[in-house]
Amino acid sequence: MKLIYENNSYRFIFNTPTNITFPAHMHAGLEIFLVEEGEILVTVGSCSQQLSAGDFAIAFPNQIHSYETDPVHNYNKSILILCPADISGDFLSTILKYHPSNPFITKENLHPDISYALHSLLQTPPDISDNLPIIRAYIQLVLSRLLPQIKLLKNRDNQPPGLTSQLITYLSEHYTEPVTLELLAKQLGVSKYSISRIFSEKLNTSFSDYLNTMRIDYAKLLLQGSDKDILSISLMCGYENQRTFNRDFKSICGCQPREYRRKRS
Repeated sequence: MKLIYENNSYRFIFNTPTNITFPAHMHAGLEIFLVEEGEILVTVGSCSQQLSAGDFAIAFPNQIHSYETDPVHNYNKSILILCPADISGDFLSTILKYHPSNPFITKENLHPDISYALHSLLQTPPDISDNLPIIRAYIQLVLSRLLPQIKLLKNRDNQPPGLTSQLITYLSEHYTEPVTLELLAKQLGVSKYSISRIFSEKLNTSFSDYLNTMRIDYAKLLLQGSDKDILSISLMCGYENQRTFNRDFKSICGCQPREYRRKRS
C-alpha cells in the first residue's frame, strides 16, 4: 500500500488519479505529473499554477509540492509518476543539484515524446526488476526533452533542512501515530506557534486538517485494497475511535467509509 506523500527513497508509483487533492509533501525521488482531463491547481516549491488537459509539472527530489482539486469543478484525471532519483541515470547530478525556476510546461510547449513516455510507463509494471531498463529509458527520455526547455536554479549548498521540510518529513513518517502540536514542537525544537504559523502561512491549512487528510487518504486505499473492517482501518490510520474516523471521513470524502467501499468495490 503506497502513498504519494510517504518519503520513501526507493519506490515506484505509476498511477492515473482522478480528482486528487494532496497536501504539501516531498520525496527523495522524482515526481512527474501530466493532466489528462479537467483542471487542477499544482504547487511546486514557491510556484503555483492551474493546469489544464495536456499541461505538465515536475517536482525534483526534495521539492515540496501539492495538488488541489476545485471542490466546485471537481473532475480531473492525470498521470502521476513517482520514481527513485537514480533512475535518471546521467541526469542524476543535475536533478539533485538544481531545481526548475518554473516547474510547469503548457500543452502547446510540451514535447510529444514526454507524453508518449508517460503513457508507455503506465503499461510497464513497476514491480518487476526485468522492466527497470525500460523504466529508466522512459524517464531519461522525459528528462532529455524537458531539461533543454526549462531554466534551472542551483540549490543552496550546505544549508540545513528548513523547518517546513522537517515538519513535512516528520508527518509523512508518523501520521498514523498519535501526533499533537506539542509533540511536533518538541520533536523539532520550536514553539507550537511556529508550527501553527507554517501550516497557516506556508501550507495554507491547519494542523488538524493536514493530518486528517493524510490519514483519510490512507483509509481510502485500505478500504479499496483490503477486506479489513472499518474499526481496524480507523485504528491503522491513527484514530482512537471509529466515531471520529467516520466524522472526518465524511467531511473530506462526502460519504461514510462503508458507502465509499461499496462504490469502489
